[in-house]
Amino acid sequence: MERGTDFWSEYIVHIPLPTAFPDAKHHAELLANVRYLLLVGSLMRPRRLAKLAEEKFGLKRLGTYFNIVDHYEICDREYCIEIVDLGLESGETMAICSHGIGGSGAEIVIKEMRSLIHWANAYLGRDESKVKLRCVGRSGTRGTLSNVPYGYVGVSTASYNDEFDIALPDAALNQLIIDNARKLDIPIALGAGVSTNYFWGGQGRHVPAEGRIAAHIEAERAQRAQDQLWRFVERGIIFAEMEDYTVHTVCTALGIASASVGCVIARRYDVEKGEFIIDYDRNAKEKAELLPAQAIMTAFVEHAKAYKE
Repeated sequence: MERGTDFWSEYIVHIPLPTAFPDAKHHAELLANVRYLLLVGSLMRPRRLAKLAEEKFGLKRLGTYFNIVDHYEICDREYCIEIVDLGLESGETMAICSHGIGGSGAEIVIKEMRSLIHWANAYLGRDESKVKLRCVGRSGTRGTLSNVPYGYVGVSTASYNDEFDIALPDAALNQLIIDNARKLDIPIALGAGVSTNYFWGGQGRHVPAEGRIAAHIEAERAQRAQDQLWRFVERGIIFAEMEDYTVHTVCTALGIASASVGCVIARRYDVEKGEFIIDYDRNAKEKAELLPAQAIMTAFVEHAKAYKE
């Protein structure tokens, strides 16, 4: 059933519509053929990844749909969006979108980009009812609660939230990403992860209280942060981040295949000492931050080649 621009406008709140720009038709055309969505946290990554897609994989960057640096007067949120042609005769494109930090930002991008794609097709006079956002892949960074080396790409096989509800990635898309990572000689590790709502307390980082408090109370507060991590480890969780659970939950509800991968840049557990630590490797981030996205992009190309309605 075709529903038109008025219908889809109701579901677009944060990311600007094509009509927010002077060249509305051009911006609608940028979105119309998007069938794959690559989510990243940092608003700097979309342009870096679009450039990488051209230089390493021979894909064509079609342009910027929105970048806060260029159009802060239109939107003050962190949703920077680049469009890349996947190089196929069938014409599918990929949108690379930043979502900031946390599940809410990821949910907004998935739902609003899906609506914007339908809106753009209706605006251009195309049959939007035949449009489908096929896959969402999240590329990010994560900590490990195991002994996964820095710079490895962690592939989520299951994602939990703080209450241990579970959300699953699409098995076929996950396998495509794993296969392509291996072709690209990207080191990977598979396992379950937790998407905690809390960056500091949820990942076992104790923050001291304001003012002076009794030493035993401060020690209890620090222990509670550590206990949270033990709860995760006891469930067999080896990765900690903030968005995977939301991505899989939203995509499952919408009938979209999803997968989530992230470069390991922090370690929360020292296996040799048998205790939790706070360790971060900036060098791993600089060297391996874009590796997960490479596996996702190449998997998207293969998925598009094999896709049948």
